[in-house]
Amino acid sequence: MAVGVSGSTPVVFTFSEPMDPVATAAQFIDMSSYQMVTTVPAWTAGGTVLTCTPLTFWPANHMIVWMVAGANPSGTQLGGQPDGMFTAGSSDTGCDTNTTMLSLTLSKGCLYNQTSSAAPTLVTPSPYGFLACMSLPCPRDATNVSLQLPGGATPNLGATSIPGHLTLMDYNYASLAALDAAYPNSNYTFRIQSVGSNQQVTLAFPSTLAQPPAPHLTNFAAAQAINPAQAFTLSWDPFSGGTMADCVYVDVGSLFQTPGPGANGVLPGTATSVLIPANTFQTNQSYSGSVTFYHLILATNGGSYISLIYRGAITEFTLNTTTASAVSLMLTNAAWNKTGGFSCDISSPPGQTVVAEYSADFLSGHWQAFSTNNCVSNAVHVSDPHSATNGHLFYRARTGP
Repeated sequence: MAVGVSGSTPVVFTFSEPMDPVATAAQFIDMSSYQMVTTVPAWTAGGTVLTCTPLTFWPANHMIVWMVAGANPSGTQLGGQPDGMFTAGSSDTGCDTNTTMLSLTLSKGCLYNQTSSAAPTLVTPSPYGFLACMSLPCPRDATNVSLQLPGGATPNLGATSIPGHLTLMDYNYASLAALDAAYPNSNYTFRIQSVGSNQQVTLAFPSTLAQPPAPHLTNFAAAQAINPAQAFTLSWDPFSGGTMADCVYVDVGSLFQTPGPGANGVLPGTATSVLIPANTFQTNQSYSGSVTFYHLILATNGGSYISLIYRGAITEFTLNTTTASAVSLMLTNAAWNKTGGFSCDISSPPGQTVVAEYSADFLSGHWQAFSTNNCVSNAVHVSDPHSATNGHLFYRARTGP
């Protein structure tokens, strides 16, 4: 990634073969405003070199990201990796204030889609891909970050919209064999260059990491008619080969996510379901979701950096909600004694938040909550010590929060 680029400097793309100028174009995005930057394209060298000159000037002190896509004269689609630059006035890649340690990731993955209760199918035409990424903690920065591949090539990591985060993505493989041929199980070296000092970290992608199977939802039909007023348990077939050291990650509509690899509360590879709390979703809506199986290796190096190496399998799907219907609660097994006061069981659907309240009368605003519980099974048990010192009290239960 280039830094300190002049506002008038053109960006030059060189292709490995002649391209169709009509079908090929480069797009430039100013990451500070997320606006497109207009350039004037010019083709030379028989269609192998594309020069893009800014119509006015590149925005000063901004991060500019570019993407190129197109086809050769025969119509074959060709493309490269996103990359970017920092214009004059900027001298580094930025850093992430939420990151406490240099973080490095290498991964190989596969993408599936489930549209019914049947087994998921591979996304076409290129379901397999490679991802390398890193994050820089503050106050550290870098002028360039690259990754030396086992074959010797050293591509740069491209900028993202998050300061201090850089990636190299290559999702262009139709088979696992093709992916492993392009990115073999061997050593990968991150090269981090900065004004003050440089750092080099080599990670070994081991052959012991097997490609996980495709996650398969077992209650896909039920997931198409979720009552948003009630908790919903999303279930999947067991992760074949998954262990407590592996990870299952669930993401639905950016409204519900389980912890990711290495985080507290992560779902282990032995998990087969997760409870989505009531009122997470809106009524009569569709949500995109995914379940990912990870075979992973998470390690740290004496506080210098943390590394994550994994193979993943992602299944994407759609969830749908219905009109919310009321949740029925019932108070049963009521009892009273001088020391413990009033107690009872409140039946409720699993996952529902249940609030128990008392009042000396039925007037609005006089109800006081004395117990709030998340129902784990089909009922919660509550007790109220206030009843030991009051002549009479009324009780009720409602859904939370």
